[in-house]
Amino acid sequence: MHPNPPPKKEPAVDLRAKYHLAPQPVNVTKISGLVKGRASASMDEITEIINSDSGVTQRLIGLAYPKPQARLGATVQMATSRLGVNRVIVVLVGDLLTKAVVETFATMAEVELKTAELNNISLTDHGYRTGSVRFTGEASGQVTLAFSPHLSLLVTAKLMGGELGADDHTKEVTNDAIGELVNIVTGNLQSKLSDAGLPSEVGLPEVKYAMSLPKDPGTGGSFDQFYFRSGTHLLVVQLSIDPSAPKASPMRAPPNHGTAWRANGA
Repeated sequence: MHPNPPPKKEPAVDLRAKYHLAPQPVNVTKISGLVKGRASASMDEITEIINSDSGVTQRLIGLAYPKPQARLGATVQMATSRLGVNRVIVVLVGDLLTKAVVETFATMAEVELKTAELNNISLTDHGYRTGSVRFTGEASGQVTLAFSPHLSLLVTAKLMGGELGADDHTKEVTNDAIGELVNIVTGNLQSKLSDAGLPSEVGLPEVKYAMSLPKDPGTGGSFDQFYFRSGTHLLVVQLSIDPSAPKASPMRAPPNHGTAWRANGA
């Protein structure tokens, strides 16, 4: 018998169970698998990673074959081969972003959002209050939330605990509320990207008014738009992202103590 047996290894602690944390979204694991294997994975392996999510597979096939008649008989493997692995990663990131938006609005502003199709909504002709945040690193891009006028007032009232259209909801207060929401959404997404092997740094929110929806900021990679409704109110979410972008000088946001930043007035 060994005179000094080695100490017993303690079992690894499951931190998510210990602190009752929500389980890691399955798409984070999928993105991680694609990021690690995109240089060497076979098409069968890539297809297996993404094939279990019907929403993602339908979106991939729709992107690869925009004309409905061309989708007949199309498979995930065909769509992935046509689009490339980076585009698949972008679709999975878009799914994470839409979930982050719905969760943030429900938790922070008590606003229930429903996904909508472009052909079932009327884009507002009264302009938009937009909040944008850029992120840079292993994945670089920008997240923009574009609020219809009444939705910007509604979320401000919910966040500030007042009434819709109250006199104290000035442009500055509305800008701060929108900046706070886009900051939380982008921070949520950045955390998941880091877990998936695409670490990045987020910049400061920029809030302004625009008569029409913002265009692709030209950051490279892919540009997607997602539509949501809360009753008659409209929210448009834009994602510009390049998951293969070379590492750039990060834009570091200062520690956030409450609303420490100031959104740009417009």
